[in-house]
Amino acid sequence: MRFDRALPGTNEVFLTDGTLRPVYETVLEELATTGPKRWNERIRNAHRLLLEEQHAFGILEGDKTHPTDWFPRIVPAADWERLAMGLSQRMVAINEFLRRLETGKEEVVPREVVESSILYDTSWKDRFGPVPARQIAFDVVATEDGGWKYQVIEENAKMPVGLAAMTRRRRMSHEVFFPKAHAGLPVLSLDGWLSRLGDALRAASPKGPEATLAVISSGPDDQFYLDHHIYAREMDAILAETKHLKIDGDGYLAHEPSGRRIDVIYERVDEDKLYADIPGLLECHVEGKVHILFAPNSEIVDDKGVGVFVPEMVRTYLGEEPLIENARTWSLAVEEDRRYVMDHFGELVVKSRGGYGGKEVMIGPEETKESIERFRKKVEKDPVEYVAQETIDFSTHVLCETDEEGLFLRDSYADYRVLVLAPDPEDPGVVEVVPGSLTRVAAPGKHVVNISSGGKMKDTWVLER
Repeated sequence: MRFDRALPGTNEVFLTDGTLRPVYETVLEELATTGPKRWNERIRNAHRLLLEEQHAFGILEGDKTHPTDWFPRIVPAADWERLAMGLSQRMVAINEFLRRLETGKEEVVPREVVESSILYDTSWKDRFGPVPARQIAFDVVATEDGGWKYQVIEENAKMPVGLAAMTRRRRMSHEVFFPKAHAGLPVLSLDGWLSRLGDALRAASPKGPEATLAVISSGPDDQFYLDHHIYAREMDAILAETKHLKIDGDGYLAHEPSGRRIDVIYERVDEDKLYADIPGLLECHVEGKVHILFAPNSEIVDDKGVGVFVPEMVRTYLGEEPLIENARTWSLAVEEDRRYVMDHFGELVVKSRGGYGGKEVMIGPEETKESIERFRKKVEKDPVEYVAQETIDFSTHVLCETDEEGLFLRDSYADYRVLVLAPDPEDPGVVEVVPGSLTRVAAPGKHVVNISSGGKMKDTWVLER
């Protein structure tokens, strides 16, 4: 077995001198006894088991199992506690921002930033509820400076991919790949957390636990259609496409195949399709006859131009200093920031404020001069729609592969996607952090970790002690 180091980011598995970090000793021992032949057999077995689950849901076409690297990431308890506390703080601050935005009392984010967002429509009436965001997935990177320092890259309040994929990676980790290592370490369990997510989502309805929850999917062509089935089963929810739903004669949302009224919808579908396919849904939500979890305009949280202000939300609304800061970010809606970004364009990461899935992102140091100039022209046409961040050589993890010489590990940039829940019916100050993360690792040599951009998923073991 060998480790190929090719990137400047600090590796989480090996120290700079090539020494293995102690927390990974049991994993490496089990990997060494597995060997390359059995490792490839386990990869095929895991893929077969995941496909069997897909087929059991009746999804017979295509492969919805997601690309995965099966070497786990391990997070010591003290590091996780610091990360969870910082993200909990951000969750509370963001919900206070949304509450104030709904009542017209928001004072941290400039109004022109809100109204210039493609994720905010001033013609819609805001109705967020007492706890506006029931879940947020935070994308976080780490750097090492006498200890791990965490920085938030962006928030994902709308349709964050995470918990369903996390539970399936975990099952394969401890059943197929590393049963001994998993049993020998105090890894916090993910069991029951999908059900707990369902509890948090139902809390958006006055009916609470008795609320009828529906997972709204775009159907079999969606790459995450398997995840939608998992969510629906584990949360005891109805899985429906928009064609199955309509507003009934009394103005309530009804699921036609079952005849049941829907109280809360967990949409995993583009909002334009959602509202176009179900006329009257927005009015139904505003009247309180159904609760749309990603309510119109609440997705302003996902605007990277708004994310710039989250640390100040913490200071202003909570009276606390942020435990986790943002990556250094410039808003091109601000003239001074815009001048700096255009002068240093090829050195920075430039993103669309409302983009997602690795789309509309330029990582300057990884691009050709021609592609940088093409992106620059696009930004110059509508600079208000973009932000820029410094290029961070954040921590790397490993991809486990085989070749003719045997097993080898190569370093790859990795982030955390951590899901925070707000499960209380009325109190946004009550938050829970799922004790795990969907780690995403980039294609070799790249910074962009999104699955749609060639990245892979990875299980994350959070230690209890």
